Amino acid sequence: MLETMFKNLFIAISVLFASASAMSQQTVCLGNDISVCAGTSVQISNCGGSVIGGTAIVLQNPTTVSLSDDSWSSVVNIGFSFSFYGTTYTQCLIGSNGVVTFNTSSANGSNGWSLGGTGQLPNGNNNNTKNSAMLCYSDINPASGGSVFYKTIGTAPNREFYVVYANIPMFSAQDCNYMALILFEGSNNIEYHISNKTLNTGWNGGLAIQGVQNNTGTAATITPGRNNTQWLALNDGQLFQPTSPTNTAAYVNTVIPSKTVLSGSATFGWQNTNGQNFPYNNGTLNIPSAATGTVGYFLTVTGSNCTSQVGAVSDTTFVTGLTSSVSASKVDDMCSAGIGSVTATPTSGIAPYTFLWPGLGNATTATVNNVSAGTYTVQMTDGNGCSSSTNVAVGDTPATFPSSVTPVSCPGGADGTATAEMLPVLGNVTYSWNDPNNQTTSTATGLAAGTYECLVTSSIGCSETVVVIVSEIPEMILQVVNQVDVTCNSGNDGIAEILITDGTAPYFYSWTGSNSNTELSDDLSFGVTTVTVLDAKACVVTEDISIGQPTALSIAQMSQDTVICIGDSVRLYAQGAGGSSPYIYNWSKNNQGVGNGSEIYVTPSGPLTEYCLVLSEQCSSPMADACVTVKYPDEVNPSLVPDKTGECFPIEVTFDNTTNTTEIVSYTIWTYSDGEKDTVPGENPVVHEFGEGIFGIDMEVVTNRGCSYKKSFPNLIEGFPYPEASFYVNPNPASIFEPKVTAYSQSGSDVLSTKWFAEGAKPDYSSIQNPTFKYSNEIQNYPLILVVENGYGCTDTLQKLVRIENEVLIFSPNTFTPDGDGLNDTWKVQIQGIDIQNFQLEIFNRWGEKVFESLDPDGEWAGTYGDGRIVKEGAYVWIIKAHDFENDNKYEFNGTVTILK
Repeated sequence: MLETMFKNLFIAISVLFASASAMSQQTVCLGNDISVCAGTSVQISNCGGSVIGGTAIVLQNPTTVSLSDDSWSSVVNIGFSFSFYGTTYTQCLIGSNGVVTFNTSSANGSNGWSLGGTGQLPNGNNNNTKNSAMLCYSDINPASGGSVFYKTIGTAPNREFYVVYANIPMFSAQDCNYMALILFEGSNNIEYHISNKTLNTGWNGGLAIQGVQNNTGTAATITPGRNNTQWLALNDGQLFQPTSPTNTAAYVNTVIPSKTVLSGSATFGWQNTNGQNFPYNNGTLNIPSAATGTVGYFLTVTGSNCTSQVGAVSDTTFVTGLTSSVSASKVDDMCSAGIGSVTATPTSGIAPYTFLWPGLGNATTATVNNVSAGTYTVQMTDGNGCSSSTNVAVGDTPATFPSSVTPVSCPGGADGTATAEMLPVLGNVTYSWNDPNNQTTSTATGLAAGTYECLVTSSIGCSETVVVIVSEIPEMILQVVNQVDVTCNSGNDGIAEILITDGTAPYFYSWTGSNSNTELSDDLSFGVTTVTVLDAKACVVTEDISIGQPTALSIAQMSQDTVICIGDSVRLYAQGAGGSSPYIYNWSKNNQGVGNGSEIYVTPSGPLTEYCLVLSEQCSSPMADACVTVKYPDEVNPSLVPDKTGECFPIEVTFDNTTNTTEIVSYTIWTYSDGEKDTVPGENPVVHEFGEGIFGIDMEVVTNRGCSYKKSFPNLIEGFPYPEASFYVNPNPASIFEPKVTAYSQSGSDVLSTKWFAEGAKPDYSSIQNPTFKYSNEIQNYPLILVVENGYGCTDTLQKLVRIENEVLIFSPNTFTPDGDGLNDTWKVQIQGIDIQNFQLEIFNRWGEKVFESLDPDGEWAGTYGDGRIVKEGAYVWIIKAHDFENDNKYEFNGTVTILK
């Protein structure tokens, strides 16, 4: 059975050959071939019900998974039991980042995108890689476009589970990725098929992983070159095969042919090998009339794959239209004797053949004898059952009267002969010629050119007048039957061959510019040669023959003089013209060979290099040559001028690009040692802010030729550090009654200058390290500012508040003598800082009896009871309750006072 290169992998069909039959409709399943008689109708059916080709698989009505960026799907049923690293699963999760995991506890969770800290597998750094089949674990984003779908197809025990990522862009990109994962029941194989995998180095480092890893991160099998690296893939197929179907503890990776998996929205149609297209018609194609010869019919399916179309072609049914034909010959009857015959001869078809002669008693042989005059039909059927027929007419000729002549050998001669016969000879035959000699024999001789008649008569009654024309031998005709130009310019292998007809052989030949003496000359040069022919009768004929030659070699196209970057390679090319055999290109520099072929790449070692080409050809015609010059551009020496080189950080520096060159600068790349980089067009200035430290700049100038020139400027910029201002104040807060404080600087050792600003104090400025300030007797917060400066002129400022607050003070005498002598006769408490409206003094004797009370802070006790009686000598307890005049805080003081008399 004929097969196409796109053999259907999934529709198993047996080989079936159908016999040709006449005109009844034949049916056949797609993939089987059939031979029928031409004109028979044929119906081809897609008995398998779907088209799965060697280059694509079509999933009918797959389930679409709606995934947001960096997410796992809900739990998905695989549809069969699948063993992965020694554990059997029936469910999985589909991740938005090109990974399928068997850890279903992560359902609807986050499928992390970052691979920067994952490292090379196997390891346990990234939970997303554990117990997972990584088709292409990378940061793709189904939320930005494309679709993700899955389906289980086939029947047990050979089902297959498909997950397809169709037309998915990378995160933060407009590219397109198309890839599919397949799990196989029974074998527990895993296949990855990537139609297109892009690379976005600007995100996630462009990293991606392809492979499998167990649940502990201790075992993994990774596609070489795809272990958390940057990689691309196009029409790529990978197989991950366990040690055996029952031992899935380890896997082996091999490359396999790539397939593209399409959804059921793909378009089906019929097509044949003649380029004709037909509608799908639910998988049935009706061919109303099989054409003669062989035509293949097959199904096609197409679907979208990123920005292009992907197609698959099914197996092919070849329909062969067979024909048969027959011809018939006859031998006429003679004189109605019934001795004619007819013979049928097959001209097409295959044996065995059967024949039927309806008009000859239904004879069934190819030849029928003893046939009388008439028209007869023969019907023939070949081994394919294809029928054909033809007619043959049998005449009734009493006899045939053939004639023959011998022409006159030379014009004007009389050596011709003429013969007349009767075949078969029936009875006695007589001859009568009308030539000048009235000859009566079957052959008349000595005839000149002309027309002669001979009456042939048989004794049985048949007669015929035979007319014979005696001709002269025609003059020789010279015909050029073969003419071949010189194969190589300036060569001598031209060929001319002539054919002489008529005249009288043998012929004698002569060629100008050649050694040949036959009808063929094969050593001719470019130009005109003359051939002369003489026959046996000395007749002469000549002919001029023009022999051409190929045009001379020339170099039609060649690389122009060019300028390239230092160290770059350049493509040199040339296109030869003329000649007649394969070209030979030899390139050289300083007479030293550098390459062969119409295209070479060279890397000049100097500023000006001349490359020369010698063009020749295999047949060794004259050579052609030319040269081309390759030179370097004018030197470019990157240079810059900063507007400053040092300042207290952050330091903003403007760099002027002072590169002096005649080349056109396309852009400049500024790379700073702090890890930052700027790319600016042309030679424009650039501004960059530096932090603390010493920094260098790498400058790369790129010209419009693509040439790159680099120069480093180390330790060019310094960001000076700042000093650290620190101090404390003692006392703080200070009493309103003693508003003096000392400030102590605790600033760093790099401080060279100290400045104090004390608002409301005396002095209000100081430049010593630990100054003392005196404030007014006012309750208030006063700002104290310290400004320090280091050797770079960098300053730091620190402000703190100095608090002057109220203080309640009390002075109480412990003895007085109320004896009326005018000395120490009363007892009075001295108290400051209180609210005089909230004051209470109480005095008690030793039995707890109150003997005196006053609400006046300036009140005095004369040693008497409230009624004026003198108290006894001894010790008395006093208690004072008062409020702070600033904030109404409550105070209670107590003590004793002794009365002496």
